[in-house]
Amino acid sequence: MKILRILSLLLVLLMLTSAFAACGGDPVETTGEGKKPIANDRDEIADTVPLDLNYNGETVTFLVRGNSSDSHKYELACEKLLNDPLYDAIHYRNIDVEARLGLKIRTVEQPGTWEDQTEWCNTLSTSVLTNTGDFDGAAFYLSAGAGLAKDGIYYNLFTLTKDEAGYLDLEKPWWNQSMTEELGVFGALFFAGSSLAITQAQNTACVFFNRDLFNQKYPDDRDTALYQLVRDGKWTIDKMTDYVSNCWDDLNSNGVADNGDVVGIRNLGNASGVMDAWIYAMGLDITKNNAYGEPELVLVNGQTVPAYEKVRALFNNEGGLLIASQADLGETDMPNGNVMFMPNVVNYGKEMKESTVNYGVLPIPKYDEEQDNYRTCFGNIASALAICSNLSESRAAMVSAVLELLSAESYKQVLPVYYGTVLKGHYSREQADAEMYDRILETAVFSFGFAYSTSSLGSISGIFRKLQLDYDIQNTIDSNKDVWEQKLTDLLLALEEVS
Repeated sequence: MKILRILSLLLVLLMLTSAFAACGGDPVETTGEGKKPIANDRDEIADTVPLDLNYNGETVTFLVRGNSSDSHKYELACEKLLNDPLYDAIHYRNIDVEARLGLKIRTVEQPGTWEDQTEWCNTLSTSVLTNTGDFDGAAFYLSAGAGLAKDGIYYNLFTLTKDEAGYLDLEKPWWNQSMTEELGVFGALFFAGSSLAITQAQNTACVFFNRDLFNQKYPDDRDTALYQLVRDGKWTIDKMTDYVSNCWDDLNSNGVADNGDVVGIRNLGNASGVMDAWIYAMGLDITKNNAYGEPELVLVNGQTVPAYEKVRALFNNEGGLLIASQADLGETDMPNGNVMFMPNVVNYGKEMKESTVNYGVLPIPKYDEEQDNYRTCFGNIASALAICSNLSESRAAMVSAVLELLSAESYKQVLPVYYGTVLKGHYSREQADAEMYDRILETAVFSFGFAYSTSSLGSISGIFRKLQLDYDIQNTIDSNKDVWEQKLTDLLLALEEVS
């Protein structure tokens, strides 16, 4: 098996060399966790799990989401080789971790789309509360499963660090530092993110664009101007709105932008979590920690409304097409070649790659040039990682060793394949796109309020999802502020009680 893995990694290396031969340099990797790009020398970073640790054939079982996507199904384990560079890297990663710890990693799949989440969460919580021993941990749908923390379903990960009773080393680069800092309250961390949760990288929001359509509409700028705007810090929502407003061909001559027309931008529907990323892109946050380390709501200040109005103006000018639901998807779509800009997640490159469109990728624009950095977030459909609270201390320590090594080896084996082979190779038409993927992934941010919004705080994270002109965001804030504040207070009291 080791020989097969070496051959597989050699094949990946050849693919990377081929993909970047034209640019005369090695690929640049990023952690996707708010870090700057680093060289591809990840193997030099050693984990701290004892080399003589061996569990003599034990089995560790995780509940995961089936039927949602292969990404959710296979991110913790892929039993068979699938002739896919990403999932085969996951397959070999688990072989290495199992061999090192002398155990078997098993996953149990249960339907995990949004419609299935109540039943999925009930399966996990019932198992923990009745102590059936069915599961040792879980990779859960972030916006649905976060609320189980206040019910005491998840183990406090801070008690399972290498300095406590386990083997987690949360300061290592394979752990999402911003998640750890934001989610740690009252001395407890109930779930986390790491390089193991590949769905976090895959669901990071960005903007795809039709290079040929842009060049047709703006022959004096050309697509290279867009990349340079990003590099110069001048890729703003106002600039994007200018481009969008001058890209509309009313092909059916009915006087409104609708399906069948050529448009500058279209959204994915009112319920799309991609719209949530505009909160962060505009320099806003849902919560920030106060001086005591406790989260406070900040998405209710005076900056929110003007930021939202800019986003609504982007989608509601002549070049914008609003899609109310998935049922309204029609002829005007990015893969059909008649949309110039399409906000989506980086893994949408899989669909674009299969199209004939000459596309590129960009970060979501900034509020203005004075904003320091581009900012984005991953969709709340991504996975968070947890250990079940009903485990004995010794078994919880074993699971912590598994998560630590799976995360470390994902950082070293899996993410370089996803970043280098998939994103920068398969999903990039130009070398500039590979550069943009780096910029996108390294500017992903996170907040406590984002994690708990749907399950515990209500609708606050979705206030940018409605783009209709009759939607009054100030009224939404005014009428819900006290409710959101009380929900946050209740959540913190519940988390303090189980900490």
